[in-house]
Amino acid sequence: MPMTINVRQLAEWLGPQGALAGLEKSTLTNSELMVLARENGLSVDPKMTRRQLAIELVMTPIQRIDKPTEFLLGLSQDELKRYFTERLVSNSELSTLLSGMGISPAGKLRVKLVDYAAREVSELGMFQRVAKGHSDDRKR
Repeated sequence: MPMTINVRQLAEWLGPQGALAGLEKSTLTNSELMVLARENGLSVDPKMTRRQLAIELVMTPIQRIDKPTEFLLGLSQDELKRYFTERLVSNSELSTLLSGMGISPAGKLRVKLVDYAAREVSELGMFQRVAKGHSDDRKR
């Protein structure tokens, strides 16, 4: 039976943060959230956390990465993880970012895509800096 929740309208009414909180605290089960995600055309991993399911549902239509790739390549792995987490970047958007950089995660990695993306982008940035002759050390 199809779900009757319009996630986009919920996000319009409550804003992205409110819709995210509402879905997280709702009485819907994780299975129902997965069904809702699939009905909205999202590919979700059965091992996704409730929070990640809510993020995918609310944030996928919204572009959360607002920095150019060159800027992201200059960040450390921890800075990237913090940026992706604070901005509530969806797995879909992370996949698009990685794909644009020629990086393709294996199936299992999609559950922890934030960690994987942060590591890969950080390493790619480090290699670019070394190739340009710049030290990876930060000025103190």
